[in-house]
Amino acid sequence: MPSTARFAERVGKIYLPEAETIDMSDDQPEETAAGDFTPNPEELTQFPQSFNKLLDPRLPFLPHRPFFPRLCITRLREGCYTLGFTPKNTPIFGTRFRGTLRVERLGAINIRFSGDFYTHRLFDDLVIRGGILERTIAGRLKGADSGADTDEAADTGGTIPIFARRKYHSYLKGTSAQLIKFGSNCKKCSFTLNIDQFNYNHPATGFSGSFNGAPTRSIRFVLHHTSEADFYTGEAFEGATLLGTVSIRWVSPFFRRASLQLNTLQGFESPPASVGTSTFASIFANAGWDLSFTDGGTVPLPAPIAGINPQVCWSDANLHTLMTSVPGYNAAQLDSVWRVHLVSVPAAMGCGRGIMFDSLATDPNDIAREGSGTFSRDGYPSAETAHYDLAADQQQRNVPRAFLRSATHEVGHAFNQIHQGFEGGNDNSIMTPTPGVATVLGVAGTFPDDINLAFNETVKKHLRHLPDPAVRPGAMDFFGAAVSAPEASDVAWPETLELTLKVPDQVSLGEPVEVAIQLKNVGEVSIPVPTVLSLSSLVLRINSTDPTGRITFMRPANITSCPHIELKPLEPGRSITGETVVYWGRDGFMFETPGRHLLEVIVLWDIAGTPIGAAAARDIFVNHPVTQTDNDVAAMLLNPEVGKAVASRRAWAFKSGVERIKQAATISKSHPAARAVMKWAVLEAPRVPAAKSSRASAKTATRRKAKKGRR
Repeated sequence: MPSTARFAERVGKIYLPEAETIDMSDDQPEETAAGDFTPNPEELTQFPQSFNKLLDPRLPFLPHRPFFPRLCITRLREGCYTLGFTPKNTPIFGTRFRGTLRVERLGAINIRFSGDFYTHRLFDDLVIRGGILERTIAGRLKGADSGADTDEAADTGGTIPIFARRKYHSYLKGTSAQLIKFGSNCKKCSFTLNIDQFNYNHPATGFSGSFNGAPTRSIRFVLHHTSEADFYTGEAFEGATLLGTVSIRWVSPFFRRASLQLNTLQGFESPPASVGTSTFASIFANAGWDLSFTDGGTVPLPAPIAGINPQVCWSDANLHTLMTSVPGYNAAQLDSVWRVHLVSVPAAMGCGRGIMFDSLATDPNDIAREGSGTFSRDGYPSAETAHYDLAADQQQRNVPRAFLRSATHEVGHAFNQIHQGFEGGNDNSIMTPTPGVATVLGVAGTFPDDINLAFNETVKKHLRHLPDPAVRPGAMDFFGAAVSAPEASDVAWPETLELTLKVPDQVSLGEPVEVAIQLKNVGEVSIPVPTVLSLSSLVLRINSTDPTGRITFMRPANITSCPHIELKPLEPGRSITGETVVYWGRDGFMFETPGRHLLEVIVLWDIAGTPIGAAAARDIFVNHPVTQTDNDVAAMLLNPEVGKAVASRRAWAFKSGVERIKQAATISKSHPAARAVMKWAVLEAPRVPAAKSSRASAKTATRRKAKKGRR
């Protein structure tokens, strides 16, 4: 059994803080000397009969009523609140914090709440027009039309605010609340929200950062009711230390808002606008999102890909090119609108029905999760499952209910939601893969008539309460199964599965490493194993430990949003093989320093809900540079643009990476590192063939198959 030490790092698990359900059954009245607890006056419950008698003014022996304790109950309205926080002693142009707080009511008693802080300065709302200093419209809204800016939570007129990604500061995870208290009649009542704050680690470039596994600090909001409904002001504390003032204001019954734009390739079909009462907007509304949907109409093939055949499987790069050509595309707007682009193209049967293609760390614009694609002429091949029923072998364009479900599934990926097989298991919900939904309905139901056009409760919780960067387009990369990696103690390591690696003993600094992998059944009973050892599906996970003990996980440049992980029995004595190049991943270079490194490969999959693993490790010595040439080549190649060029096999998309590779070859074409990079980086884009009709392309393919068969 492999070591379990630092297992989460070794399998690349991503940590995301997320608010959980707060059990309010223990929220009992609590009397304090300060009387700093609050109710919502318009929702005060009736005092018990015993209290009514005690408070009878005809009883002369009671103290004056204003000094008698009263029961205060706060019933926070569900939805989104704007949030304002000003640290103590902040100067007029100092840094404040604004954001949103989301409160979810769970039944009659329990709640769940979370929020996000963004940095803000008062001059962010100021502009100069004609030599006169004015406030922006956003600034006037934040000032509640008062004529002066304010630190209080903004009155946005029912609109959920959106803030710039670079200004994101921290996630607020609600941990407990005190909403029922005793307070003095002569003081305002208040309520308390307890929060764990997780600061965001911004990357040097881009917006795909990370959260640490432990909170930065625990804070407490003590909020008082005001004369305005659903508007509360108060103080923030860390322990007994006053941090500053805080306020929240209810603005919407939704938790978040976003925009979806659909464009369809000219001459082909788009997903249905509605199926019964279900639409893109209504499906997301059921999850608590205010999603505005725009049909942007049809678009032609843009010039760079005008020669492709649209009725075959599309590459991620071509889908990305199509997305960036549609009217209204503007990545810079992602700081003011959470927009996802959905492009509908025909493709062909067996292409996967759709994909969230914008998951590459190697995108030319390096902006994650802007777009998804849906394939109208792909569909439901009967060979895939026996449970497609009436939709078997039909194209999506002919099965509206299933088409809308599949298209919404891909949009869900763009908001960073993953397959439910990686979480609670397949069910009849949007984020379960289509074959999984059909299999579930095979037990009780009919495909497609009984498809449930809704997200399940797990995904609804993620959409409502994951941190903003995790779900908003253009921020954190797509997680895939990395966000749901199992605990080491939950993984079964069959002794009858033997994983072996073939790697060089020594490499030069800056040199990609070829790794050959073999998984063999050395037992006497067959075991289900993945048919493909794939990095992009995270079945294959690779890490290295450098001479200082630092672990680097090779997070794939392209994590497949819809991986099809097929298992087959591996018979005794048989093996499956795979190979890959270990060089650069989203977390950096694997061998960035000289010395002895431990390379580890872990194969991780699931059988009937049980995580199964096999692992192997090999030492690799990275040679110290001994000549100026060694230093110059390494300095030229150990650059993220070169890493992306190698990982993507599309070096031509990274101009500076190509320049560095060519300069390294100029320094020494025979140098092992330069030679290996030249081998694995495809420097020139393949030529796009002249446009042909789909019928002509099909005839050509048939002739080629026939010719191949005669060989």
